Amino acid sequence: MDWANVRERLFKQNGGTARYEVIAEEITRDITFGRLRPGERLPTVRHLASELGVSATTVAAAYNLLNQDRWINSEVGRGTFVSSYMNDRSGNRSTMNSNENNFLPSGSTSVFLTRTPPAPSWRRRALMASAARLRAAHSNAFDCSTVRPDTSLLPLMILQKAWQKAIDATQHADLQYASPEPVASLIREILPRLNGDGVAAQETDLIVASSAQQFMVLAMQIVAALSGRPEIVVAVEEPGYPTIFDAYERAGCKLVGVDVDEQGALPQSLDAALSEGINAVLLTPRAHNPTGASWSVDRMMALADVLAAYPGVIAIEDDHFAGATATRSGSLISDRRIEDRVIYIRSFSKSMGPDLRIAVAVARTRLRTLIAEAESFADGWCSHLTQRALANALADTELDSVLAAARSTYTERRICASRVLQESLGARGGWALSGTDGLNIWVHLPPGVDSVEVIERAAASGVIVASGEPFFIRPGRSDVVRLNAGAVSAERVMMAAKALSTAALTAVDITCNTFPV
Repeated sequence: MDWANVRERLFKQNGGTARYEVIAEEITRDITFGRLRPGERLPTVRHLASELGVSATTVAAAYNLLNQDRWINSEVGRGTFVSSYMNDRSGNRSTMNSNENNFLPSGSTSVFLTRTPPAPSWRRRALMASAARLRAAHSNAFDCSTVRPDTSLLPLMILQKAWQKAIDATQHADLQYASPEPVASLIREILPRLNGDGVAAQETDLIVASSAQQFMVLAMQIVAALSGRPEIVVAVEEPGYPTIFDAYERAGCKLVGVDVDEQGALPQSLDAALSEGINAVLLTPRAHNPTGASWSVDRMMALADVLAAYPGVIAIEDDHFAGATATRSGSLISDRRIEDRVIYIRSFSKSMGPDLRIAVAVARTRLRTLIAEAESFADGWCSHLTQRALANALADTELDSVLAAARSTYTERRICASRVLQESLGARGGWALSGTDGLNIWVHLPPGVDSVEVIERAAASGVIVASGEPFFIRPGRSDVVRLNAGAVSAERVMMAAKALSTAALTAVDITCNTFPV
């Protein structure tokens, strides 16, 4: 197969078809016309990615598409081969156009009999596999590819006291089975913090689970039950949270993107998505991953205006960085027009520690009842011991100063690193978005620079960053990367930003000085 022609098509196209679809179409073309025969072995994902100048994720998505449409078979430990099923499919060309350059089945608009999306869970696997490979190859590099907080900034001593106090107060009856309702001490401590952040909540609105992601998945079960439709369509911010994209697709949901700017989801983009018959929307009010965007009060109100026009849509708010943010934009649940259709979720992973394994949701009576029922069929309840430990930590008079120090440190690191990146890449057409909250910097590479090359060069120079591709609904974006500026010290994050800048600029120079032959 002439991979040079495939590469040429990939880099000549101007939008429209995703790169993985282009690769799949070209392979299908060669199978159909006998240039690739049944049983013939295809290149490995990494080899073909290198050959075509695209990411391994893009090639994997193309192979997934071809696998699902039975054009090829992938065998663990052996490789990827043209399917023998193609003897019938490619041998019968009576329905094919005789012109090879327009060889679509009669009446079709695509080379595929069906357009099957990439296999679910590709995003998380791609991110984890890339990070693991780069850590193994560059053991001394700073790992800025994850969304992990800096553990040195977490309130460890406060949590140690809180857990000890909770254990000391535990009675025999406290070890019994329980329900999803929060314990009294947690209600007492969390309500003032919620209302202080503009999240209108009462005791009867609260429910507790083991994680924010659990709430988000349970919410989709509720949406499915309420809609009565065979396929659930969810609007998500794009770029957005890869793990929940995977989780929703694994549950059979279809995803529709909503554009994001420095204040989060764009109201006009949300309106366009909802007009297509969306069942639910997942939004991030603060510290959006990966851009760091947080709502202003005006943006929150504009989003509420849009949602008010679509009475069948349920809105889910993922406030994952609560406690470590400076923004106080409020919640959609405070708007009386839509409060009955909002599920607000507060996580403590970034502010208190991921291993705490607890999240609180706020929902009005109907949705709260449905969430509690769904949780009773999942893990049943969140440990009362954990709830009391969290309540004790929230009551600690030193907690707010510790959280404020963490917030200030994260802000300083983001600003310093983004300034280095902006000064280096800005003149070449790149830019860095650090947002107003969170850990991350979202880096747009200069035109013509591929993230695959930049990530490899950056790792060799001492910093591991994440490809931006998994933060989108469909594979193909190779012009962005994400740097976790909060995961390492101020000194190291400056070194990381300089290494990433150098890697990107080196790629620019190579691109500019390479001429086709």
